[in-house]
Amino acid sequence: MAVAIIDPLSNVLYQSFYIQALYDTFGKRNVRFENSPFLALSTSARCAWGCLWVLRDGMSERRFFVDGGDTTQINKEIYDWCDIYGKVNANYARTPGQEKLVSLCPSFAVRCWNPADTVIHAFGNAIKYLVAKKFVMDKSLQKYVGRYRRLLLRAPLSTVVPAKSEDNYIFSCSTLWYNNEWNQNDEGVNLRRAHFIRACKSVSGIRFEGGFVDQPGRSSRQLFEDCMAAGEYRYKDWIRNTQHSAIVFNTPAFWDCHGWKLGEYLAMGKAIISTPLSNDLPCPLEHGANIHFVEDNPESIQEGVRYLMSHPEYRHRLEQGAVEYWQKWGTPERVMTLLKVK
Repeated sequence: MAVAIIDPLSNVLYQSFYIQALYDTFGKRNVRFENSPFLALSTSARCAWGCLWVLRDGMSERRFFVDGGDTTQINKEIYDWCDIYGKVNANYARTPGQEKLVSLCPSFAVRCWNPADTVIHAFGNAIKYLVAKKFVMDKSLQKYVGRYRRLLLRAPLSTVVPAKSEDNYIFSCSTLWYNNEWNQNDEGVNLRRAHFIRACKSVSGIRFEGGFVDQPGRSSRQLFEDCMAAGEYRYKDWIRNTQHSAIVFNTPAFWDCHGWKLGEYLAMGKAIISTPLSNDLPCPLEHGANIHFVEDNPESIQEGVRYLMSHPEYRHRLEQGAVEYWQKWGTPERVMTLLKVK
Protein backbone atom coordinates (compact mmCIF):
# COMPACT_ATOMS: atom_id res chain seq x y z
CA MET A 1 0.00 0.00 0.00
CA ALA A 2 1.28 3.47 -0.87
CA VAL A 3 2.22 5.82 1.96
CA ALA A 4 1.80 9.60 1.77
CA ILE A 5 4.36 11.68 3.69
CA ILE A 6 3.47 15.35 4.26
CA ASP A 7 5.90 18.16 5.05
CA PRO A 8 5.12 19.35 8.61
CA LEU A 9 6.32 22.88 7.76
CA SER A 10 3.61 23.62 5.22
CA ASN A 11 0.74 25.95 6.15
CA VAL A 12 -1.85 23.66 7.76
CA LEU A 13 -4.80 25.89 6.82
CA TYR A 14 -3.88 25.46 3.16
CA GLN A 15 -2.91 21.81 3.70
CA SER A 16 -6.10 20.72 5.44
CA PHE A 17 -8.27 20.12 2.37
CA TYR A 18 -5.52 17.99 0.82
CA ILE A 19 -4.78 16.19 4.08
CA GLN A 20 -8.44 15.17 4.03
CA ALA A 21 -8.05 14.09 0.40
CA LEU A 22 -5.04 11.93 1.27
CA TYR A 23 -6.90 10.41 4.25
CA ASP A 24 -9.84 9.58 1.99
CA THR A 25 -7.54 8.01 -0.59
CA PHE A 26 -5.03 6.09 1.49
CA GLY A 27 -6.49 5.92 5.01
CA LYS A 28 -5.18 7.79 8.04
CA ARG A 29 -2.68 5.11 9.01
CA ASN A 30 -0.93 5.54 5.66
CA VAL A 31 -0.54 9.31 5.92
CA ARG A 32 2.12 10.84 8.17
CA PHE A 33 4.28 13.93 8.69
CA GLU A 34 8.07 13.78 8.36
CA ASN A 35 10.92 16.18 7.61
CA SER A 36 13.25 13.77 5.82
CA PRO A 37 11.81 13.77 2.26
CA PHE A 38 11.98 17.56 2.09
CA LEU A 39 15.47 18.33 3.35
CA ALA A 40 16.71 19.30 -0.12
CA LEU A 41 14.30 22.26 -0.12
CA SER A 42 14.97 25.59 1.57
CA THR A 43 13.01 26.45 4.71
CA SER A 44 11.26 29.31 2.90
CA ALA A 45 10.06 26.94 0.17
CA ARG A 46 8.84 24.43 2.74
CA CYS A 47 6.81 27.13 4.50
CA ALA A 48 4.93 27.90 1.28
CA TRP A 49 1.16 28.47 1.19
CA GLY A 50 0.28 24.99 0.11
CA CYS A 51 0.85 21.31 0.70
CA LEU A 52 4.05 19.40 -0.02
CA TRP A 53 3.96 15.62 0.04
CA VAL A 54 5.64 12.56 -1.40
CA LEU A 55 3.95 9.31 -2.30
CA ARG A 56 5.98 6.16 -1.67
CA ASP A 57 4.90 2.83 -3.10
CA GLY A 58 7.52 0.15 -2.69
CA MET A 59 10.73 1.46 -4.24
CA SER A 60 9.06 4.24 -6.21
CA GLU A 61 8.53 7.81 -5.01
CA ARG A 62 6.58 10.70 -6.55
CA ARG A 63 6.70 14.29 -5.35
CA PHE A 64 3.68 16.60 -5.20
CA PHE A 65 2.94 20.18 -4.34
CA VAL A 66 -0.42 21.95 -4.24
CA ASP A 67 0.11 25.71 -4.36
CA GLY A 68 -2.76 27.47 -2.60
CA GLY A 69 -1.21 30.93 -2.72
CA ASP A 70 -3.10 34.00 -3.91
CA THR A 71 -0.76 34.95 -6.75
CA THR A 72 -0.21 33.29 -10.13
CA GLN A 73 3.53 32.95 -9.53
CA ILE A 74 5.18 29.55 -9.67
CA ASN A 75 7.69 28.66 -6.95
CA LYS A 76 10.63 27.65 -9.14
CA GLU A 77 12.49 25.79 -6.39
CA ILE A 78 9.49 23.60 -5.62
CA TYR A 79 8.59 23.26 -9.31
CA ASP A 80 12.05 21.88 -10.08
CA TRP A 81 11.81 19.50 -7.10
CA CYS A 82 8.35 18.02 -7.66
CA ASP A 83 6.81 15.75 -10.27
CA ILE A 84 3.33 17.33 -10.19
CA TYR A 85 2.67 21.00 -9.35
CA GLY A 86 -1.00 21.60 -8.62
CA LYS A 87 -2.11 25.21 -8.38
CA VAL A 88 -5.39 26.80 -7.34
CA ASN A 89 -4.62 30.12 -9.04
CA ALA A 90 -3.06 28.76 -12.18
CA ASN A 91 -2.81 31.20 -15.06
CA TYR A 92 -1.37 29.56 -18.15
CA ALA A 93 -1.18 32.83 -20.07
CA ARG A 94 1.08 34.36 -17.41
CA THR A 95 3.14 31.21 -16.77
CA PRO A 96 3.51 29.44 -20.14
CA GLY A 97 5.57 26.32 -20.71
CA GLN A 98 4.95 24.75 -17.30
CA GLU A 99 4.43 21.10 -18.23
CA LYS A 100 4.06 19.93 -14.62
CA LEU A 101 1.39 22.53 -13.81
CA VAL A 102 -2.13 21.27 -13.05
CA SER A 103 -4.97 23.76 -12.56
CA LEU A 104 -7.16 22.99 -9.55
CA CYS A 105 -10.54 24.17 -8.32
CA PRO A 106 -10.42 26.51 -5.29
CA SER A 107 -10.30 24.65 -1.99
CA PHE A 108 -10.80 25.94 1.55
CA ALA A 109 -9.67 25.12 5.06
CA VAL A 110 -11.51 22.18 6.63
CA ARG A 111 -11.34 20.60 10.07
CA CYS A 112 -9.55 17.37 9.18
CA TRP A 113 -9.08 16.24 12.83
CA ASN A 114 -11.17 16.26 15.97
CA PRO A 115 -10.04 18.71 18.69
CA ALA A 116 -7.88 16.17 20.54
CA ASP A 117 -6.10 15.04 17.37
CA THR A 118 -5.63 18.66 16.31
CA VAL A 119 -3.77 19.37 19.55
CA ILE A 120 -1.68 16.21 19.14
CA HIS A 121 -0.72 17.13 15.57
CA ALA A 122 -0.03 20.74 16.55
CA PHE A 123 2.34 19.62 19.32
CA GLY A 124 4.04 16.88 17.29
CA ASN A 125 4.47 18.96 14.16
CA ALA A 126 5.66 21.99 16.14
CA ILE A 127 8.55 19.83 17.35
CA LYS A 128 9.31 18.81 13.75
CA TYR A 129 9.05 22.49 12.80
CA LEU A 130 11.63 23.44 15.45
CA VAL A 131 13.94 20.61 14.39
CA ALA A 132 13.78 21.79 10.76
CA LYS A 133 14.51 25.37 11.82
CA LYS A 134 17.34 24.26 14.10
CA PHE A 135 15.40 25.27 17.22
CA VAL A 136 15.33 28.96 16.35
CA MET A 137 12.55 30.40 18.54
CA ASP A 138 10.81 33.37 16.91
CA LYS A 139 7.35 34.73 16.16
CA SER A 140 6.96 32.34 13.24
CA LEU A 141 6.44 29.45 15.69
CA GLN A 142 3.56 31.32 17.31
CA LYS A 143 1.96 31.81 13.87
CA TYR A 144 2.57 28.17 13.04
CA VAL A 145 0.78 26.89 16.14
CA GLY A 146 -1.92 29.55 15.71
CA ARG A 147 -2.94 27.99 12.41
CA TYR A 148 -3.85 24.76 14.21
CA ARG A 149 -5.95 26.80 16.62
CA ARG A 150 -7.69 28.46 13.69
CA LEU A 151 -8.32 25.05 12.17
CA LEU A 152 -10.49 24.22 15.18
CA LEU A 153 -12.82 27.06 14.13
CA ARG A 154 -13.39 25.50 10.73
CA ALA A 155 -15.91 22.76 9.91
CA PRO A 156 -15.56 19.22 8.57
CA LEU A 157 -15.88 19.03 4.81
CA SER A 158 -18.94 16.81 5.27
CA THR A 159 -20.92 19.84 6.54
CA VAL A 160 -20.17 22.10 3.57
CA VAL A 161 -22.99 20.65 1.48
CA PRO A 162 -26.14 21.83 -0.32
CA ALA A 163 -29.31 22.66 1.60
CA LYS A 164 -32.63 24.24 0.67
CA SER A 165 -32.37 27.97 0.02
CA GLU A 166 -34.97 30.61 0.95
CA ASP A 167 -36.54 32.58 -1.89
CA ASN A 168 -36.36 36.09 -0.38
CA TYR A 169 -33.27 35.81 1.84
CA ILE A 170 -29.75 36.84 0.88
CA PHE A 171 -26.76 36.39 3.17
CA SER A 172 -23.31 37.74 2.40
CA CYS A 173 -20.52 38.20 4.93
CA SER A 174 -16.85 38.71 4.14
CA THR A 175 -13.71 40.42 5.39
CA LEU A 176 -13.18 44.09 4.63
CA TRP A 177 -9.59 43.68 3.48
CA TYR A 178 -6.91 46.22 4.25
CA ASN A 179 -5.90 48.49 1.39
CA ASN A 180 -2.47 49.68 0.30
CA GLU A 181 -0.71 50.91 -2.83
CA TRP A 182 0.06 47.34 -3.97
CA ASN A 183 -3.20 45.44 -3.48
CA GLN A 184 -5.63 48.40 -3.92
CA ASN A 185 -8.45 46.38 -2.39
CA ASP A 186 -10.68 49.42 -1.86
CA GLU A 187 -10.88 49.75 -5.65
CA GLY A 188 -11.09 46.01 -6.20
CA VAL A 189 -12.54 43.24 -4.06
CA ASN A 190 -13.89 45.54 -1.32
CA LEU A 191 -15.67 47.81 -3.79
CA ARG A 192 -17.13 44.96 -5.84
CA ARG A 193 -18.51 43.27 -2.72
CA ALA A 194 -19.90 46.62 -1.57
CA HIS A 195 -21.71 46.97 -4.90
CA PHE A 196 -23.40 43.61 -4.25
CA ILE A 197 -24.35 44.45 -0.67
CA ARG A 198 -25.81 47.81 -1.75
CA ALA A 199 -27.68 46.15 -4.61
CA CYS A 200 -29.27 43.64 -2.23
CA LYS A 201 -30.30 46.39 0.16
CA SER A 202 -31.82 48.44 -2.65
CA VAL A 203 -34.13 45.74 -4.05
CA SER A 204 -37.51 45.63 -2.33
CA GLY A 205 -38.73 42.33 -0.95
CA ILE A 206 -35.24 41.03 -0.11
CA ARG A 207 -34.32 40.23 3.47
CA PHE A 208 -30.57 40.88 3.53
CA GLU A 209 -28.24 39.79 6.33
CA GLY A 210 -24.50 40.25 6.75
CA GLY A 211 -22.02 42.73 5.35
CA PHE A 212 -18.34 43.39 5.93
CA VAL A 213 -16.40 42.28 8.99
CA ASP A 214 -13.79 44.89 9.84
CA GLN A 215 -10.05 44.51 10.40
CA PRO A 216 -9.78 47.13 13.17
CA GLY A 217 -7.15 49.73 12.44
CA ARG A 218 -6.27 48.21 9.07
CA SER A 219 -9.25 48.61 6.74
CA SER A 220 -11.05 51.64 5.25
CA ARG A 221 -14.25 51.26 7.24
CA GLN A 222 -15.26 54.88 6.63
CA LEU A 223 -15.68 54.15 2.90
CA PHE A 224 -18.04 51.24 3.50
CA GLU A 225 -19.89 52.20 6.67
CA ASP A 226 -23.24 51.39 5.05
CA CYS A 227 -22.04 47.87 4.25
CA MET A 228 -20.75 46.76 7.65
CA ALA A 229 -22.16 43.68 9.38
CA ALA A 230 -23.69 44.01 12.82
CA GLY A 231 -21.11 41.55 14.16
CA GLU A 232 -18.99 38.54 13.32
CA TYR A 233 -20.35 35.10 12.49
CA ARG A 234 -18.98 31.78 13.63
CA TYR A 235 -18.01 29.66 10.67
CA LYS A 236 -20.75 27.10 11.29
CA ASP A 237 -23.28 29.96 11.31
CA TRP A 238 -21.75 31.36 8.12
CA ILE A 239 -22.24 27.96 6.47
CA ARG A 240 -25.84 27.64 7.64
CA ASN A 241 -26.78 31.16 6.54
CA THR A 242 -25.04 30.71 3.20
CA GLN A 243 -26.87 27.44 2.62
CA HIS A 244 -30.20 29.26 3.13
CA SER A 245 -29.26 32.24 0.96
CA ALA A 246 -31.10 32.45 -2.37
CA ILE A 247 -27.98 33.75 -4.14
CA VAL A 248 -24.32 34.43 -3.32
CA PHE A 249 -21.71 36.75 -4.77
CA ASN A 250 -18.25 35.83 -5.99
CA THR A 251 -15.49 38.07 -7.21
CA PRO A 252 -11.70 37.77 -7.52
CA ALA A 253 -10.36 38.29 -4.01
CA PHE A 254 -6.97 39.31 -2.60
CA TRP A 255 -4.49 39.83 -5.48
CA ASP A 256 -7.43 38.91 -7.79
CA CYS A 257 -7.20 35.28 -6.72
CA HIS A 258 -9.88 32.60 -6.60
CA GLY A 259 -10.95 32.98 -2.98
CA TRP A 260 -12.00 30.16 -0.68
CA LYS A 261 -15.59 31.35 -1.07
CA LEU A 262 -15.80 30.18 -4.68
CA GLY A 263 -14.94 26.63 -3.62
CA GLU A 264 -17.35 26.80 -0.68
CA TYR A 265 -20.18 28.14 -2.87
CA LEU A 266 -19.70 25.37 -5.42
CA ALA A 267 -19.59 22.71 -2.70
CA MET A 268 -22.85 24.08 -1.24
CA GLY A 269 -24.51 24.22 -4.65
CA LYS A 270 -25.29 27.92 -4.60
CA ALA A 271 -26.68 30.16 -7.33
CA ILE A 272 -23.57 32.29 -7.86
CA ILE A 273 -23.44 35.81 -9.27
CA SER A 274 -19.84 36.59 -10.20
CA THR A 275 -17.75 39.28 -11.82
CA PRO A 276 -15.27 37.93 -14.41
CA LEU A 277 -12.59 35.61 -13.04
CA SER A 278 -8.91 36.46 -13.34
CA ASN A 279 -7.32 33.00 -13.29
CA ASP A 280 -7.85 29.58 -14.80
CA LEU A 281 -9.86 26.64 -13.49
CA PRO A 282 -9.59 22.95 -14.39
CA CYS A 283 -12.66 23.58 -16.56
CA PRO A 284 -14.23 27.00 -17.20
CA LEU A 285 -17.43 27.86 -15.38
CA GLU A 286 -20.25 28.41 -17.86
CA HIS A 287 -22.63 31.37 -17.70
CA GLY A 288 -26.20 30.20 -17.35
CA ALA A 289 -25.21 26.64 -16.49
CA ASN A 290 -23.28 26.79 -13.21
CA ILE A 291 -22.70 30.51 -12.63
CA HIS A 292 -24.17 33.88 -13.61
CA PHE A 293 -21.51 36.34 -14.78
CA VAL A 294 -22.05 40.08 -14.54
CA GLU A 295 -19.91 43.04 -15.52
CA ASP A 296 -17.72 44.78 -12.96
CA ASN A 297 -19.99 47.74 -12.27
CA PRO A 298 -22.84 48.46 -9.82
CA GLU A 299 -25.55 48.58 -12.50
CA SER A 300 -24.74 45.12 -13.88
CA ILE A 301 -24.46 43.63 -10.38
CA GLN A 302 -27.84 45.08 -9.37
CA GLU A 303 -29.41 43.82 -12.60
CA GLY A 304 -28.04 40.34 -11.84
CA VAL A 305 -29.51 40.41 -8.34
CA ARG A 306 -32.92 41.44 -9.66
CA TYR A 307 -32.90 38.84 -12.41
CA LEU A 308 -31.97 35.88 -10.23
CA MET A 309 -34.35 36.84 -7.45
CA SER A 310 -37.24 37.05 -9.92
CA HIS A 311 -36.41 33.84 -11.82
CA PRO A 312 -36.41 30.94 -9.32
CA GLU A 313 -36.28 28.27 -12.04
CA TYR A 314 -33.08 29.75 -13.43
CA ARG A 315 -31.69 30.06 -9.91
CA HIS A 316 -32.33 26.39 -9.21
CA ARG A 317 -30.64 25.44 -12.49
CA LEU A 318 -27.54 27.32 -11.37
CA GLU A 319 -27.65 25.54 -8.00
CA GLN A 320 -27.72 22.14 -9.67
CA GLY A 321 -25.00 23.17 -12.09
CA ALA A 322 -22.74 24.32 -9.24
CA VAL A 323 -23.13 20.97 -7.45
CA GLU A 324 -22.35 19.08 -10.64
CA TYR A 325 -19.28 21.22 -11.30
CA TRP A 326 -17.96 20.61 -7.78
CA GLN A 327 -18.55 16.87 -8.02
CA LYS A 328 -16.70 16.74 -11.33
CA TRP A 329 -13.79 19.07 -10.56
CA GLY A 330 -13.55 20.11 -6.91
CA THR A 331 -14.00 17.25 -4.45
CA PRO A 332 -10.98 15.68 -2.72
CA GLU A 333 -11.47 12.56 -4.83
CA ARG A 334 -11.41 14.55 -8.06
CA VAL A 335 -8.35 16.55 -6.94
CA MET A 336 -6.46 13.29 -6.44
CA THR A 337 -7.47 12.23 -9.95
CA LEU A 338 -6.38 15.54 -11.51
CA LEU A 339 -3.02 15.24 -9.75
CA LYS A 340 -2.68 11.66 -11.04
CA VAL A 341 -2.31 10.40 -7.49
CA LYS A 342 -4.58 7.48 -8.33
